[in-house]
Amino acid sequence: MTCPVFVTTPEFLPQHRRQLEQTQTLIAQADRTGHQRLAEMNRTVEKNLLAIIDGLATPRC
Repeated sequence: MTCPVFVTTPEFLPQHRRQLEQTQTLIAQADRTGHQRLAEMNRTVEKNLLAIIDGLATPRC
């Protein structure tokens, strides 16, 4: 999810959304247990997944 040339299509939206949910769960667990670095690394993945999902879900002209 951190590769600048990552390519995907709308057919993979369910998988991306599932991975986002899993990533957000990891972030919450890391925050609760004081693992700041793990939370930080997963926030980068979360940000990238949100951008991917937004880009695939937004209709193009």
